Amino acid sequence: MSFNLNKMQSANEIFQGQTITSSATKKRKMSVIVEEICIDIPIVDNKEFRMDLITRIEAVTLEIIKQISIGQPPCISYCRERNVTTDSSLQKENFCAEYSTNLRPNTASNDSLFDYANEHQDTREENHFQNSKKSINFAVKSSRNKFTLMVMIMSEAHRLLLTNTTKTKRSFYYDLKNEIPKKLMPHQRCIDCAVNSVANLLECAPWDLRLLPTAKGLVAGNMTITLRDNRIIDCAILGGAQIPQIIFNVTSIRVKANFVLVIEKDAIFQKLLEENCHCILKCILVTGKGYPDINTRMLVNILSEKIGLPVYIIVDADPFGVDIMLLYRFGSSTLSRQNDRLACPNARWLGIHPSESIILGMKTISLTKTDCVKLRSIESRTCINDVISKELRILRKGKANIEALYSPFTKNFLTAKYLPCKIDGKKFI
Repeated sequence: MSFNLNKMQSANEIFQGQTITSSATKKRKMSVIVEEICIDIPIVDNKEFRMDLITRIEAVTLEIIKQISIGQPPCISYCRERNVTTDSSLQKENFCAEYSTNLRPNTASNDSLFDYANEHQDTREENHFQNSKKSINFAVKSSRNKFTLMVMIMSEAHRLLLTNTTKTKRSFYYDLKNEIPKKLMPHQRCIDCAVNSVANLLECAPWDLRLLPTAKGLVAGNMTITLRDNRIIDCAILGGAQIPQIIFNVTSIRVKANFVLVIEKDAIFQKLLEENCHCILKCILVTGKGYPDINTRMLVNILSEKIGLPVYIIVDADPFGVDIMLLYRFGSSTLSRQNDRLACPNARWLGIHPSESIILGMKTISLTKTDCVKLRSIESRTCINDVISKELRILRKGKANIEALYSPFTKNFLTAKYLPCKIDGKKFI
């Protein structure tokens, strides 16, 4: 679905030389009545589940001890559930590749400790429902460090479950730096990977281990979030509010908005705040600052599935932007068991569509080798329908970032023209 402005006026007539606030936007501000919605999120201390999880950890530990006692190198195995269908119409049941290893090229770190390629296989290698078995053997040099880290994670999770407390994975990372030799010290991504592996081993969600991700995303708009200690986060504050830990902490959310706008990058999020976008369009702005963390994805899921707000996603017109959009919509293969709480299948890709670059006169640049690898990976996924596939073919000709929209047009182009025109005209995918 491309952005065909010829049905209305030429691109120049619509987007150039006009005032900041269009008449359509003014009408929206005056006529739309937004209802306030409040939902409660009960925090339940499921003692029975905690004790069961403690028992599972102890059973795995006992098995490791038994293996060592008979002179056998310890080995742990688990199933990595993958749910991939071949029918692209069943989008709610399709999941895309895990994001944690798909960082932007300039943020990737050299990591020789774990074999991420084996741990996070791309979905292009799978064409049906599959439970692939993964073994971590201490006798195998390539998996020895991961085995050690998984045991340490289970030990920490056991303590946190017994005391009914939580800890951030970042804090756990720094604790390890003081406890183990430098040559064995993993990167933060290794811990994220190992926590997911332990969750698969114990058949639980990663957050059930009480090792939680550090808050990363931001949210802005007419919304308040009430925490367990009765503190209230006002999301209308300058610069937006940090999205808190949803699990174990948030008790209620009050929101008054027409829709949710998810923005890939913090820079554009801040620009939209400067344009007063959340007030003019009466929306909630959310950014995961690139690939989103669990809390950001969970908040977007709640706003869509529980509160019923439409969700639109704005990302760069490049392979990594598309990948981020797909992660919000369809979730990840690594956390497929939790996608009912993390994915947002009703979200729509509002832009930037590759097909818009010519119409809007956006400056494009050629794809890098890394971009091409990512694009091929995306094209092979079963969650890609014909409309998205068409956009991906156009993307091969060149990529563009959201900032390119500000160059040839007015300063407040996104809020005043682009977003209202696309939402009102249903120009989304």
